[in-house]
Amino acid sequence: MLESRIAQLATSPLLTQFAITASQKAIRPVGNFIAPLCEVPDINFRYKVYTDTNRFRIPSTRRNPGSPVTRLGFSADDATGTLEPNALDFPIPNVQGLSEEALSYSIMEAQSILADASALALENEQIGTAVNALTADAVPFNPGDDTLDPIGDATGGLDTLCLNIIKAAKNGAPVKILFGATAFKKWRNNKQVRSRFVVSNRGGGANVGQVSPTIADVGMLLMTNPEVQLSMMVVDTSAPGTAESISFLLDEKIIIFAANGAPNRMDPSFMKTFAPMGGFFKPGSYVTEDQRDEVLKMDWTTLPKITNSAAAIMINTTAH
Repeated sequence: MLESRIAQLATSPLLTQFAITASQKAIRPVGNFIAPLCEVPDINFRYKVYTDTNRFRIPSTRRNPGSPVTRLGFSADDATGTLEPNALDFPIPNVQGLSEEALSYSIMEAQSILADASALALENEQIGTAVNALTADAVPFNPGDDTLDPIGDATGGLDTLCLNIIKAAKNGAPVKILFGATAFKKWRNNKQVRSRFVVSNRGGGANVGQVSPTIADVGMLLMTNPEVQLSMMVVDTSAPGTAESISFLLDEKIIIFAANGAPNRMDPSFMKTFAPMGGFFKPGSYVTEDQRDEVLKMDWTTLPKITNSAAAIMINTTAH
């Protein structure tokens, strides 16, 4: 069987590079923020899961002559994982009737759509996995209550919670914060948060200006200066054929967690997205069984996993 026209063009250096670039650009920052990519050498692999009985510890590196050296590695007691296959297709009709230039543009459009949809599906899985693994309301805290200090409160303030996560991660990963859209709206409008910003109007006197904190301001207000992101992802929870029911995926929740930006299989990050080395979005093409149409495809194998549940806490900011 002769190679399809799509396959011939899609493997050209120009379109191959376009597909790689589209895949890299499509990776959603929030999904990779809470569950950063951790490359593994094979589809089946072992990884460390840290629990109350198997805590992360900084290894002893001191070597005494004649004494055994600390060995790092995996054992039968460690968790096993298998990367899960995912795929999307994009048929391109009337391939034979398209000029080479028109077909090239159609392939580029399809590759962009597939890459974006694939990354969106992965981010949905990453955030959903984190939310389902954590129990909300671990701390009675509502930033919509102006009588509480969302930063300095001794029990539920973000400074206290960040320090708790640092201790839980045993210095092994930096602390980060992910806000849901509604949770951040409450947090930024809290009077005690706003009171930390004092902007004098020119001319002096008692008049002071107003400030509207942004997500970029959160880290600067906290003693640990953590990385902070805002999740604006929405989902439709309605059944097919019924009226839509749109809500933010994270919405009223805040997740404080520990994560290395480039984790390995042994570090104590709260969550990781295991993926094969060398890139995990793989574009390709095939001809349908009836030989009438050609289809551009996107395959990826990933596995988002919680690897240190103690290194994260989720707050539900719904009023108690």
